Amino acid sequence: MAKRIRNFVDRAFSRTVDLQMLHRLLSPYLEQIGVDWDALPDEEGKRREAIFGLFAKADLKFPAPLQFALYNISTLSTDYGARFMQEIATEMGVDVLAAHRIKGSPDDLRFNPRFMALATWLDHRVVFDRALSAAAFLAYSSKIERDADRENVEPRHHEKGVREGFTEEVRQHFVGRYNGHYCDVRWFEEEDLLRVLILHGSKPETKNVDQEGAEDTLKFREIVQSTIEYDLRQGAIAIGSKSATDAKKLVKLFGGHVLGDSNIFEASAKEQLYTLEPLQRQGGAFKFHFDPEGDITHVALREVRVDEGQITKTGRLRRSPWFLTLGDSENALKRLKVVAPEIEIDDVRIVHAKIDVTIEVDGSETMVPVTIRPPRTVSMRDHSHERLILEMLEKNDIRKRRRTDQAAVAAE
Repeated sequence: MAKRIRNFVDRAFSRTVDLQMLHRLLSPYLEQIGVDWDALPDEEGKRREAIFGLFAKADLKFPAPLQFALYNISTLSTDYGARFMQEIATEMGVDVLAAHRIKGSPDDLRFNPRFMALATWLDHRVVFDRALSAAAFLAYSSKIERDADRENVEPRHHEKGVREGFTEEVRQHFVGRYNGHYCDVRWFEEEDLLRVLILHGSKPETKNVDQEGAEDTLKFREIVQSTIEYDLRQGAIAIGSKSATDAKKLVKLFGGHVLGDSNIFEASAKEQLYTLEPLQRQGGAFKFHFDPEGDITHVALREVRVDEGQITKTGRLRRSPWFLTLGDSENALKRLKVVAPEIEIDDVRIVHAKIDVTIEVDGSETMVPVTIRPPRTVSMRDHSHERLILEMLEKNDIRKRRRTDQAAVAAE
């Protein structure tokens, strides 16, 4: 946490932040962190440098409420955090920067994500808390994904007792697994997407700390988050969690309580969800297809890894004695043909592929790196465009879907 605090106030932020706003944040804790605000240098540049130095030395001596505030503010001090705050504020009819705008002047360089997060924390806590919950669903680069074994299953979370029953079983699971007593379950709905955020305890950690000049031991249970996203349109669920065991348990609990069948996602757990067979089949001629009028403007095959691994008749992977990882700015398979012409793509296995997806957002372009690892994993650091990217992978036959005929066979 201390590292996150130090990263929050970097030199660029310390040179541009509204000092009065920063003073409002720090004022309840100045005595505890040993700072006399009035004794800071009068000259603005030196004053800002002193503030930068304060945060550069930040450690666990910062009071817990201040650490909590800075940690949460830093979580939303990103481009996607700013986007969440702006979207939620617009929905609520609030301008979180109104008090800081200069009449007749355009927005200036102060209005970066860190500034926006600090202003929203201080003056619009409802907006901030909603944005913080939304950001939790981007925390995991890869998630466990499952498809329902039948279509058009409506969630029952609005029925009496369903949420309460789910919450209680989730609480019992985490109490039994980690012996922690904190569990908070929050529900969010967005058109055809149902999201559930679960804040819960984890395994206890022990660290040696400096306690007023003496060595002491601090034992604590970190509050971590698990996320559930259920796509009503596709009947698909994605679980983000630090523990695969917890994720699989949440799949069953969500299926049982919210969809009425705890085994509704079990069949897809053993199926291949992602494949690189189209790349394997077409080699350097492979191209990603997407709607030219849509938000995706470009897809580059940035990296492939190949080896001679094979799946045996018993279903086990026979490992390869070698592998080759090759990158390119546009098409790594074409580059492979140039660098290693003796390698026939039909004779090797493509282990993973990394692609860069360029997406147009509000008139500007953002690039999202995505890694595809068959049979069941795709990962991306920015999940804010996840559905758009997954739909593109489906259209290119890289992401498989359980079709109605498969579901019928599974049901029998």
